[in-house]
Amino acid sequence: MIVESAFLKIPEILLSHEEPDLLYEANITNLFTNGIILELNARNIDNPMRKIYMEKRYKAKVNARCDIYLDFTSFMNDDDFLGYSMKSKSWIEAKYFGGFNRNSGHETKSENAGSIMYDIFRLIKLTDDEGNNSDAKYSLNVFNDVTTKYLAFSRQDRVERQWVKALTTHGIITYISILMKNQIVLRNNLKVLNQ
Repeated sequence: MIVESAFLKIPEILLSHEEPDLLYEANITNLFTNGIILELNARNIDNPMRKIYMEKRYKAKVNARCDIYLDFTSFMNDDDFLGYSMKSKSWIEAKYFGGFNRNSGHETKSENAGSIMYDIFRLIKLTDDEGNNSDAKYSLNVFNDVTTKYLAFSRQDRVERQWVKALTTHGIITYISILMKNQIVLRNNLKVLNQ
């Protein structure tokens, strides 16, 4: 519930920023961790900064880092919160698609969609070892405008990319079995996609 509550703070934080076109992914992860700190402070948790790790390696011998890692084991027991699907450890990958005009001609819509899928695969593959398969995994994707400006919903031959549509559809998504099996919770357009 802490991570989910922090997700709900993102719109207010972004709307209060004077120039959202000038934000970058690092700004979004910073603003989101501020939302987590606010949630931890509201619950009177000691040393909230010690529970948040930025750019944490997935594995010691692999040079791949997760944007945000949360470790709440000091105050949260997974067994107590099992009925609420809450986990004491969370891996969060973040993407920000903003400043539409600043990357004009340099970044394709297909590349953007691929970068989201690459984050999801890293969350699945690099956290799936002893002990980590029960951790929470989130893909936080924030768009400064409508998603069609940033993502390719169909290929050049007009075949629709169902997986891109599923990532950006509001409501319950049940037909992405690989994501459901690996307990991935997706957040897009500041809406919740439940398993």
